[in-house]
Amino acid sequence: MKNVLILTDFSAGAMRAAENALPVVAKLGAEILLINVYPITPYIPPVGSAVMPQSSAADKRRVSTSRLNNETRRLQKRLAGLKLNGYMPVIRPMALEGQLAERVAVLARRKKSTLIIMGVSPNSYGDLLFAGDVKAVLQQVSCPVLVIPAEWTRQEIRHIVFGTDLAATDDRVIDDLVSIAARLKAKVSLSHISRPVIIPDFAEETRVSAFTGKITERYPGIGWLTAREHNVIDALEKIGEEKHADVIALRYQKHAFWYHLFNENPLKEAIQRAKTPLLIFPEIPRRHE
Repeated sequence: MKNVLILTDFSAGAMRAAENALPVVAKLGAEILLINVYPITPYIPPVGSAVMPQSSAADKRRVSTSRLNNETRRLQKRLAGLKLNGYMPVIRPMALEGQLAERVAVLARRKKSTLIIMGVSPNSYGDLLFAGDVKAVLQQVSCPVLVIPAEWTRQEIRHIVFGTDLAATDDRVIDDLVSIAARLKAKVSLSHISRPVIIPDFAEETRVSAFTGKITERYPGIGWLTAREHNVIDALEKIGEEKHADVIALRYQKHAFWYHLFNENPLKEAIQRAKTPLLIFPEIPRRHE
């Protein structure tokens, strides 16, 4: 059975993302594993005769399980209200102790998960020194991650625009993207953003033409959108609005500290500004069955 992991910390953003994910999961024909990862309980030795107050691991698990059960019931009511004509996803709550990214990555590999879904906030990516939840998860998983902003209210994904830099690794990403889009019955368009130039860049035009020909030969129905902008995310947002894109897809790329220090990070900017869901593929995506 296909499954999708929905991550929750019971915040308003996470709960809203879980609600909005329901029709997407139904279209994918998968069951939902609703995951809450709570932190490991540190051992604090007693000082003299005094015992430091602390929540035990059992207490934390009990609270997590209770809140997950409440959230499961809430989402089941939402599902019933959607009046889906086709498949109705089953929701299975799971409370896990440990580090979020590590536990989610292990579970996703063991369950061969199709997708991971989570809420997003301006701090979800983190910074140069500290990884936020989205970045930490992307660094360890091998399946795509769909991050849904709280403002998003659409119930269907009909058009996905993938921002490509023409890298060879995008070939496998596009294979996975087309597979997911087929299940969602969504259109896929590829978009390459070039910087404005005064003198025509024939080398760039040749690269675009070769990449376009290779992909359209494999997937004749795929769309192709180009633009010239200094800022990649500005261009993708503009294209998304003009072409009524429901999701912007990007590939996560690991870079050294010094690269991030001196170069823009489109993914970080996209997460900070997110109004549209982002479908983010790990650096080495796993091919979907």
